[in-house]
Amino acid sequence: MAKRITLKEIAEMTGTSVSTVSKALNQSPEISESTRRRIIEVARASQYRSNLLESSLKKERQIIGFLVPDVSNPYFARLWRGVEDIARTHDYSVVACHTGENPDLEVEQLGRIQRLDVAGLLAVPVREKNYQNISVPFLFLSRCSSAFDSVSYVINNDFRGAYLAAKYLLEQGKRNIFFLSGPENISVAATRTQGLQTAFREKDMPFLKTHILYDNLTFKDGSRALERILKTCRPPIGVFCSSDIVAIGALSAARAAGYKIPDEISIVGYDDIANDQYLDYPLTTIAQADYQIGSHGMKMLVEMIASKEPYRQINQIMFEPEIIIRKT
Repeated sequence: MAKRITLKEIAEMTGTSVSTVSKALNQSPEISESTRRRIIEVARASQYRSNLLESSLKKERQIIGFLVPDVSNPYFARLWRGVEDIARTHDYSVVACHTGENPDLEVEQLGRIQRLDVAGLLAVPVREKNYQNISVPFLFLSRCSSAFDSVSYVINNDFRGAYLAAKYLLEQGKRNIFFLSGPENISVAATRTQGLQTAFREKDMPFLKTHILYDNLTFKDGSRALERILKTCRPPIGVFCSSDIVAIGALSAARAAGYKIPDEISIVGYDDIANDQYLDYPLTTIAQADYQIGSHGMKMLVEMIASKEPYRQINQIMFEPEIIIRKT
């Protein structure tokens, strides 16, 4: 018969004291979250059994996993705030993992999240197929391609958002319109391209795929992309950006080069982050319900977790965007 492990041995394996181990298993607020998790993982891996551990593991199930591309982006930060506010009212803790728009890192982070024995999962997906074998209730936030009609989600109507942006730029007399997209592999890139194409078709004009520049995620990306455009195309031009972060970078480059905004270069962002209206040239943008997407998603996940058949409970919400016209 295998020797039964003791609290003292767990303390030695984790470099802590017996008192710390006991407090961690009792969910004491005196112990940091990282230390508590480490002790619980060691206790579980060592097959330590006690009422304290069983109670602690039950409380561990009150964790929600959240996979997000970039928490430094104000849009995703607001999304997370919506998730957190609802999670707290239901006594859930949220553990966020950063994917960096990298599908391979997303797979790695999914493994980490599931090893925490989470009660459920929310994700802004990079590659939806990575979620086909998820063993806990989950739903997508902000992104989901039409191919995944059997998955719960809360998203923005990105087709409509891109359509509104292109329609506005065309109405401003811009015929050369460029799309500074995010990564090509994420679903919203294709959805927004379709919205752009529809606006052009209504004007009996083609939208050139060569006018799509992919992998724009940061201020620098937006600035560099506009510099590339201006090497081959003379103004007037219109620029539709995948995010306000990218749009602000493009705006900065346009102003640094001395172009008149919006006469020579018109720029439309996406998200309507808080800083947009306070810029020297307040940004025209597509507003989407960031906080509401997060809060509604968390409410839906709580209902799924409570359901006896969570995988049969498919709920899908799509928020409608609007264009906020400012000075760009």
